[in-house]
Amino acid sequence: MKSIGLALGSGGARGWAHIGVLRALEEAEIRIDCISGASIGALVGAIYCAGELDDLEDFIRDLSWKDMLSYFDLVFPSSGLLDGNKIYDLLSEHIQGMRIEESEIKFCCVATDLIKGEEMHLSSGSMVEAVRASISVPGIFTPFCHGDLFLGDGGIVNPVPVDVAKAMGADLIIAVNLNCADSTKIGAEATKIEITGGAEQSDNPQEKDHKESQSQRESSEASKLRKQSFLKNLSDRYSDLEDKLHYKVENWLANENPCPNIFEVIGTSLNVMEQQVTRSRLEAHAPDLLVEPKLTDYAIFDFHEADAIIRKGYAAMKEQLPALEKLLQEESAEGKSQ
Repeated sequence: MKSIGLALGSGGARGWAHIGVLRALEEAEIRIDCISGASIGALVGAIYCAGELDDLEDFIRDLSWKDMLSYFDLVFPSSGLLDGNKIYDLLSEHIQGMRIEESEIKFCCVATDLIKGEEMHLSSGSMVEAVRASISVPGIFTPFCHGDLFLGDGGIVNPVPVDVAKAMGADLIIAVNLNCADSTKIGAEATKIEITGGAEQSDNPQEKDHKESQSQRESSEASKLRKQSFLKNLSDRYSDLEDKLHYKVENWLANENPCPNIFEVIGTSLNVMEQQVTRSRLEAHAPDLLVEPKLTDYAIFDFHEADAIIRKGYAAMKEQLPALEKLLQEESAEGKSQ
């Protein structure tokens, strides 16, 4: 019997679609022999290997904005906005000290060495630490420190790790790409815009000189005030920084302002990058079956949209089941003829 590998891709909250994919495979009684994962794909894959998928699904289906914020352990910005300890604790509750080599389903997740820029394959040791490393989105989570290594999101270097599943011994590989671009936009020309000044310019030289002089005076006064109050303000701001950051994050996430917040900027930037990397990686390492749920309506931090995202993954896998059955029949016939 040919072994089946599952390569679960990165994509933030879109990764809940992996649960739908796994549910569809379970219903079809398709046995998965090994799982490779990057970022959220590593998280869902690890939970599945630990036999805790039911608990994870129950948990995330009831997840609200407020609940999600409670897992945002904000820190003074250094190498990331979030420390990740609360996520680590949450994972520990489900994985409970499990080591990767103890899993009945072979598991490997991808992380990025943030110093050397190299791809790292984590296939032994602590399951929860490997996942914590793989989900450390740059700029959002602080890197995971392991000895002298600083590890970050595996999606940076290998968003859909098909080649990793192949190296694990899989004969037939199903890959799940969460970052498929809108087909209507693929290959489209870049949009051209003209950047103009935000304020109207005055043609009157005297008015311009007056404004510049007034601006200089105001700047000098403001600078003096800032110097006088610097130490006091620094102490006050540091003492209530955590409360302010939590307040800001809550407003960022709930804000309907058309201007993107910091999480949307980082998430969209990563998504654009990962689409390009995914395309080249899949060309070099094509899976036997590619599953691409339609998830363009969901952003990287839409974790509260679990129900809809899971259904998208389930529908995408169900649609591909006839093709998978055909591949399995071909593999079976080939095996009998040899």
